[in-house]
Amino acid sequence: MEALRIGRIFGIDIRIHWSWLAIFILLLWWLAEGFFDDVNAYSHWSTFERWLASGITTILFFVSILLHELSHSLVARRLGLPVHSITLFIFGGVSSLKEEPNSPGQEFKMAIVGPLMSFALGILAAAIAAGLWANGLDDTVPGAIAAYLAFINIAVGIFNMLPGYPLDGGRVLRASLWARTGSMLRATRWAARVGTLIAFGLMALGVLSALAGNWLGGVWFIVIGWFLRNTTEQAYQQLLYRNTLEGAKVGDIIDRTFEGAPPDIPLSELVNDYILGRGQRCVPVVVEGNLLGLITIGDLRAFPPDEWATTSAFRAMTPREQLYTIASADELMSALELMAANDVHQLPVIDGFAFSGFVTRADVIRRIQVRAELAGLRD
Repeated sequence: MEALRIGRIFGIDIRIHWSWLAIFILLLWWLAEGFFDDVNAYSHWSTFERWLASGITTILFFVSILLHELSHSLVARRLGLPVHSITLFIFGGVSSLKEEPNSPGQEFKMAIVGPLMSFALGILAAAIAAGLWANGLDDTVPGAIAAYLAFINIAVGIFNMLPGYPLDGGRVLRASLWARTGSMLRATRWAARVGTLIAFGLMALGVLSALAGNWLGGVWFIVIGWFLRNTTEQAYQQLLYRNTLEGAKVGDIIDRTFEGAPPDIPLSELVNDYILGRGQRCVPVVVEGNLLGLITIGDLRAFPPDEWATTSAFRAMTPREQLYTIASADELMSALELMAANDVHQLPVIDGFAFSGFVTRADVIRRIQVRAELAGLRD
């Protein structure tokens, strides 16, 4: 996911996905032109007051989401699990852990703290709102902000406690099933199935709401359900991949059939001998076994065909320093994650400076399928 790094808190990178801007603007507009404009208690507000309250509320809401995710991350780090980053996106936030929890107890502690943080923030906001109300300030901008933050944080806590993976409640369910069955993968499978049922339930509720005339609410439920279903499937697949590839190294499946080309070879000869002749869609440029760079069909597009005879591979290649590479001893799961994160289909395998071959996404997926089939036979 494309995300912009905006800073670090407690040594954890904080990132914002582009979709966060969309929901920020949507929530800001809805509060100003919808919620605060429709509630009778705020009907005397000026346009400036509505937009001021909306802006502050929207910012504090996303601060609440950040605190929710920080609570997950800090507990994970306290338990010895490295945390890479927190990313805020359209439906909230996600903490990026470098590894899965090692026990049901770790999973439970990490999962439950998020909703508890949201409930605590909601109760704090409710206490502030009650104090303002007791002093006759419930219809002021501070009173409205506190009341809305109380509602939305408690709502976030309740939603996250739904027992569907990968929601926090689903992770609590997974911890319980894991403790009972002794299998994290089996527990995740059942928690993910519950998550899928909840996702379809939300989408069905959205359709019914839309048919009843509540189009905005209906569409919102459908979108949340669709997102939850996709997230559930992706989270389970990632865990399945990680479990299946446990212990596997890049060196286990290196494709060593790629022929390297010398740096002074003309592009015309490279195309005829390597791309057309050997069927290679990418050609490593090597000297004495060391990788200098890589030429793909995309690199060729930068040069007109009538210049290929006078253009060397060295001039056209993408230098090694600009490539995503991996080593033979690295985990195969790391290679798959690197390819997925950067939308590439193969990685050059470099040991020192020596070019060992390629690892391709297709070969990794094939290895996953074979291992999964063997695991099924053992079960």
